[in-house]
Amino acid sequence: MDIIQFQNKLKEIQTLALNNGKKVSEELVRRFFQEDGLEEEKLKKVFDYLEIQGIQVEGSGSEKRRAAGQLSGDFSSGERDRGTRKTSDQVSDSAFFTGYEGEDKEGQKERQQNRVPLSPEEEEYLKEYMEAFQDGEEDRDVLLKLFLQGEEALESALVKSYQREILEAARDYNREEIFFGDLLQEGNMGFLTALEAAEALEARELDKWLQTQIREAMETFIEAQSQQKKEDDILVERVRNLEARVKELTEDEDVKYSVEELAAFLDMDIEEMEGVLRLAGEAPEN
Repeated sequence: MDIIQFQNKLKEIQTLALNNGKKVSEELVRRFFQEDGLEEEKLKKVFDYLEIQGIQVEGSGSEKRRAAGQLSGDFSSGERDRGTRKTSDQVSDSAFFTGYEGEDKEGQKERQQNRVPLSPEEEEYLKEYMEAFQDGEEDRDVLLKLFLQGEEALESALVKSYQREILEAARDYNREEIFFGDLLQEGNMGFLTALEAAEALEARELDKWLQTQIREAMETFIEAQSQQKKEDDILVERVRNLEARVKELTEDEDVKYSVEELAAFLDMDIEEMEGVLRLAGEAPEN
């Protein structure tokens, strides 16, 4: 690969990472350089370089879903937690995607009710973000037609071409409990996955399908996060109840109960008992 082309790709992946709170998934980096046939050793050097630049390269498993930190260096941790977010709409309804093909009216209604408007700082950030990606933007129809003809090297150019749709979708799905940068990353990953699965479609059909896949990836992520939160809340409540019940059983310091005994008293499986004890900070007796 030409050194200038390689340097330009490094700059592009850095831009994506910097605009995602200095975080990028390992899988996204691998796909970004996939068409260049980089050896594993060279890819590791790319990972090392990004980390030296202060960019966290996250694994391709569930770890990548738990991005934390700031949307950009100018955002305080308090703002990330929505502490300064305004509750009134700061963007007109027309700025939001009204629905993608296949989404029912109930889905649109629920999404619109749950969305949270961006703060003025985030709006300004997104404006600058899009200005950076507009430079040198190629004709999308041409890119799609060439890609369908087998030009896989156009992946990075297509990613750049669809940043506006990814950002609009992320803004539309913005939630109090979801980090905005996670939505951007999920949109990019959903887009790349869709490219890999693209069949012999016309360019116009592929364009609609890709936009649908971007939004479905974000929906899947939000559903997974919501389910995880529910499970975490249930577990926290169980731990609280357990702490109270264990305290009742162990008020006598002279009496020590084994995990088996506590499990029997509280009608729980031994493995489940051990897990909850660890979460409760209790050292089980053998």
